[in-house]
Amino acid sequence: MWYTVLKATWKQCYLHTVRYWFNMLSGVITLYIIFLMLFMGTKAIGAGAFNLGETLEGLFTGYVVWMIVLMGFQDLAWGITNEAQTGTLEQLYLSPVGYKWIGVFMQSCNMLLNLVLMAVIVILMALMTGQSVHLDVVSLVPLFIAAYLQANGLGFALAGLALIYKRISAFFQVVQFAVIGLLVLPWNRFPWAKYLPFTMARHLLQQVMMNGVRLWQFPLSHIGILLLVTAVSLGLGLALFSLAETKARARGLLGQY
Repeated sequence: MWYTVLKATWKQCYLHTVRYWFNMLSGVITLYIIFLMLFMGTKAIGAGAFNLGETLEGLFTGYVVWMIVLMGFQDLAWGITNEAQTGTLEQLYLSPVGYKWIGVFMQSCNMLLNLVLMAVIVILMALMTGQSVHLDVVSLVPLFIAAYLQANGLGFALAGLALIYKRISAFFQVVQFAVIGLLVLPWNRFPWAKYLPFTMARHLLQQVMMNGVRLWQFPLSHIGILLLVTAVSLGLGLALFSLAETKARARGLLGQY
């Protein structure tokens, strides 16, 4: 049963990617153009005029993490909204494994796809800006997965809100820009910021990509914080989604839009 659901969700993920490739390509190009505008504008004005992760290198890695977060939570949050709009959400809840596991299986496929997309985007960003980037796959992939799982926790929480309130697309956009605030908090002024989602992942990714630090060279305290924040973010997101599911069932909202 579990294998059948996994195979079906991965097939759906593949078909959506192949059939709607233009939509995916448009999104990638848009993110790329926005980064170039930010990078060139900051470089022209002077990186020291802004607190964007200390330097232009911080802007580079901060934007990479921001893209990971967008890819991680949008697939879940927008996905459940689209299922409700098309009238297929109620059918998915008839699955014996439940919608939550369908979302987990779908995100496992999306994570692999987004990992490839991120690699392509980072290479293009580096070539266009002339920024020297260390692409140590062994160190980068675990950090990517950690940041992506943190974003999945946010995605499950937002998906739960979508179950109850239906149209919350405006709130999704607010969250997108609120994440930027987390990424630019300076640790020297706010030491507690390292315990917030995505901040430690951004710091470690910057050290790997810009300074060539290997994963096993980081202090164990940093790795521990990263793992703790990842577990708490994902666990809290799943818990909030389960709570929203219970309320949506009690109010009879799953079959309505």
